[in-house]
Amino acid sequence: MRRHLTALLALLALAPVAEAGNRPDVRRVAFSPNSTRALVVTGGVQDGSGFSAAALTVVDTGTGRTVRAVAEVSQTGTVAGVVASLLRRERSLLARSGLTPGRTSRPVYARRFPVLAPVWTEGVAAGASATVPVRLWTRPVPVRLSVRPLPSSCPYPDLLPEGERPAGFTLVVGGQVVHADRVLPASRQCATRYALERVDVRGNRAVFVLRAYTVGFEGPNAEPLVVAATLR
Repeated sequence: MRRHLTALLALLALAPVAEAGNRPDVRRVAFSPNSTRALVVTGGVQDGSGFSAAALTVVDTGTGRTVRAVAEVSQTGTVAGVVASLLRRERSLLARSGLTPGRTSRPVYARRFPVLAPVWTEGVAAGASATVPVRLWTRPVPVRLSVRPLPSSCPYPDLLPEGERPAGFTLVVGGQVVHADRVLPASRQCATRYALERVDVRGNRAVFVLRAYTVGFEGPNAEPLVVAATLR
């Protein structure tokens, strides 16, 4: 455990100064004309390296399946340039999915974070839950985010909040479970808290953008997660 911590601290010492913690912005959410697929594009400057990065996620709103999730990083380009490069790279898939350009969505719920750099306390910790009313159609519907510990091989447990360990989440809309972690993917082996940032709806198809709070260079990273569902 100490060996892992020493290695990470050595990396910190070599890293250039940057804003503490990654929180890539949600640049665009769009639905295909028939709403069966949705696109989420994020981008920002990486903490530590200072490189521009972008990510693109295409989801099937009927099954909730992630169709495509890719990222790109540039040492010299701007964030807007990396986003444009990524969209060009995936233009064939986006065209087949009806997402060129698709229909840009306006969120029915959007959380604004008070500071640029993420902090652990923004997220819901294991053993807790948070419920927000979201006006999905004509009335508010409760959206509940619950977090619980899950087995993990996180290599940096000393850098998690004191007394906490990696966790997964369950998302419930009304009485419908739209996502429930059973195991943690490799990308979230050190994620311990979660927050709901944005909800987009078109008809009965919904896209939820959450943040997974995980170990970063100078504090936690707030990495975006995309969940899609057909609501009953």
